[in-house]
Amino acid sequence: MIELEIHILSDRREGLLVELGRVVIASGFTLLRQRVYQDSQGAWLVMVVRGEPERQLGLEEMLATHNRVLSFEATLLAPGVAAQAATSPAPRVADAAASSPAPSSIRHIGPDVGKVESMLPQLARDYPKIFPWLLALEHEVAADAREASLLLAGRRTGAWVYKRDYAMGGKLGLADAIKRIAMPALRALVSIDVRERHFHIQNCPLCPPGGQSGCRFFSGYLEGMLGESSAPQSVFVRHLHCRSSSHGQGDCVLEVSH
Repeated sequence: MIELEIHILSDRREGLLVELGRVVIASGFTLLRQRVYQDSQGAWLVMVVRGEPERQLGLEEMLATHNRVLSFEATLLAPGVAAQAATSPAPRVADAAASSPAPSSIRHIGPDVGKVESMLPQLARDYPKIFPWLLALEHEVAADAREASLLLAGRRTGAWVYKRDYAMGGKLGLADAIKRIAMPALRALVSIDVRERHFHIQNCPLCPPGGQSGCRFFSGYLEGMLGESSAPQSVFVRHLHCRSSSHGQGDCVLEVSH
C-alpha cells in the first residue's frame, strides 16, 4: 500500500471535497485526511489517500481530467511523512521535500491532458494505425507525465471504440465483455493471447526491448472499453509483465479485474 498527498486547485470551494472524494473512492483509494482552504489563486483541497500502487496512475488521470480541477500535484509520501500531511496550509510536503538535502517524498505529475486531447482526433482518423501517433506522444510530453498520458490516451481510445462499434448491445458481465468486445477490439491493434482475464500482448510495438514500457496505453484501452461495456463499470487492469524490461523475452501481460 502507498500513501499520497494530493494538492488540487479549483475555481470554487463548494462541494469540492464531496465530488473529488467520490473520485478517490471510485479509484480504489481510501481518504485518510483532508483539508480545504482558500487563497488568492482559488480553492485548495489537500487530501492524504491510501491505496494500491498499481492504481495510482488511474487516480491521477481521473483527477487531472475532472471538470472541477484546474491543477493538481500528487506526492508519494515516505514512511513517517504521512502522519504530518494535510495538517497546515504551508509548507507543503512537496515543497519541503524539494528544499531538503534528503528528500522524503517523490513528486508525480499527472497526464498532459492538453497534448492527449489534441492527439485524439488523429487517433480517430487513422485508427487502427495509431502507433506512430502514440510514439510521438511519448516524446512530446514530459518524462514524468509519459505513463499517465499513455493511460489517458488508452482510456479515451477504448471508450471511443466501444461507443463506435459496440454500444448498441446491453451491458455484459465482465467475462462476456472480455470475450465479445475486448478481445476482438484489441486484436485490431496487436496480436494477443487471452487466458481468462490475462491478456498476453505479443511483440508490443510500444515496448521495445530494453526501452521504456508502453503497456499503460493498453491498460487504459481495456479499462476504457470494459468500463463502458460491462456491469459493474469499475474495471481495473494491472500491468504484470513487459517485454521491454526483459529485453524482448516473453509477452507483455495485463490482468483484468474489478
